Amino acid sequence: MYQPLTPTGLKLIKKSHRFAPTFGPRLSNHLPMAILAMQRLGASTDQLNAEYQRASDHLDPLGDAQGVSSPTLGNKEHNANFVEYYRLMQREIGTEKTLKKTIPFLLPGISAGAFHGVIRLAYAVELDDIDEISHALAYWSSGYTPLVDLSFRQGLTAEADLNHALSLFHDQTYKEGIIIDHVEELITLPTYQIIASQPNSLSLEEVARIVLSQFSASNDFTLLHGVTGFQALVSLFPFVENQDLALHYFWQAYVAAACTAAYRKPYQFLHSEVIANWPHWFKQALETDNDHTIKLTYSCARLYDRFKLPEALYAIKYRLETK
Repeated sequence: MYQPLTPTGLKLIKKSHRFAPTFGPRLSNHLPMAILAMQRLGASTDQLNAEYQRASDHLDPLGDAQGVSSPTLGNKEHNANFVEYYRLMQREIGTEKTLKKTIPFLLPGISAGAFHGVIRLAYAVELDDIDEISHALAYWSSGYTPLVDLSFRQGLTAEADLNHALSLFHDQTYKEGIIIDHVEELITLPTYQIIASQPNSLSLEEVARIVLSQFSASNDFTLLHGVTGFQALVSLFPFVENQDLALHYFWQAYVAAACTAAYRKPYQFLHSEVIANWPHWFKQALETDNDHTIKLTYSCARLYDRFKLPEALYAIKYRLETK
């Protein structure tokens, strides 16, 4: 049901490499991710070109590398240096070895760009382009945002963990900013230490149900990124040896983000009967001209491929029907 990647799409993504991964107050450059998702949903050449034109009008230039031989994690000024660093690494050891070496190292900072680092990398790997993979790894590295060291509790479920955290931060207010600003503020609060521990065991399906249901209950902008970030991580699992640890890092980041979302009601099992209508949904998503809706639709479709959860179908339907 997915359409093939096209020469036009690849050309536009490569053309987008003149832009920085963020613009303004650390807002994410969605252009390469949107172009790939649009192709998979069946966008026309005119739609791809229109997306490039619309997005490129407000993006910042990439800038020049600073001649730093060892760029520093979390230093956005070193992004261009990271691009060259990862391009060279891929040429020396190959893309697969680069990913297997690098992704586990970056997982503690999966919050980078409100999950956009891992999302862009997943899309870049799907594109199978050395340059885009270099830019994606560079974004995750320069925006690297670790929270706290992982710690675990026996007998704690993911649902109970999330609901406890949401109850503690239900009325918490944050300074003006974007998602990652709020997460960085959250982890400085004394109360955060109370929820720093997480379940010692997590399952992929359990986490998938929660992130999909929390979004579908709210259409919350922050929780939308939990869905797309989770799907991105799962798609990168072939390059991750310790997948349980990767899931724990995602869960830590997701709970933190959820505690800053506008919607902070407890998780409840979502039961719905939805019949998939992929051609119609894909067309609807493309007609919105909304990067987030397009990416969410694509991510939910991929999650449904993997888990066959009705929550994935409902999330798409809910997003497309919510004005």
